[in-house]
Amino acid sequence: MARSIIKIVPFFALFLLLSCSDDDGRKLGENGFTFNGGFHVLNNAFVTDENIVDETPGPISIVLSNVNLNDSTAVSNISKIYFDFNGVNLEAGTITDIPNYSIQTGGAYVQNAEDENYTYVDGTFLLKSSEAGLNATEKTVTINSVSENKIDLTFQFTRTDGQTFSGKYNGLFTDLSSNE
Repeated sequence: MARSIIKIVPFFALFLLLSCSDDDGRKLGENGFTFNGGFHVLNNAFVTDENIVDETPGPISIVLSNVNLNDSTAVSNISKIYFDFNGVNLEAGTITDIPNYSIQTGGAYVQNAEDENYTYVDGTFLLKSSEAGLNATEKTVTINSVSENKIDLTFQFTRTDGQTFSGKYNGLFTDLSSNE
């Protein structure tokens, strides 16, 4: 009996570790996108509303990433999705008019030789609105719900060659909007 318990304990501990959420409400490892049968984790979300002073529609951008992009240290293998759309507020609904978007993997923060600052270096673009051959023929983002600091969304982009990128994010976001 004792041997059976000893064999089960590591599996139980692993199950608990994988089923727990991070302290900040994110379900680590569940948010991300699928491409070519591989899953790319996206545990961080950043939202910027370019016009928060009045009710005039303006660009609202969302960036999803596997790392905290506000912490520019020597981090590599960064995956991120960027898209923007015109709106008055970030609110629930389906968005298909997405003029700017990109998906990349393998980005990195690299320390500058002349100082202690870090610079972001792009990775490989899998999808990019401004690059022929990497454009999307179909773009859909569905914001299921949004609160003051949490967003639940799904997305799907289909590249001109038929490759599909689909995924989801459900968790906290950092609001980068400002009155400036």
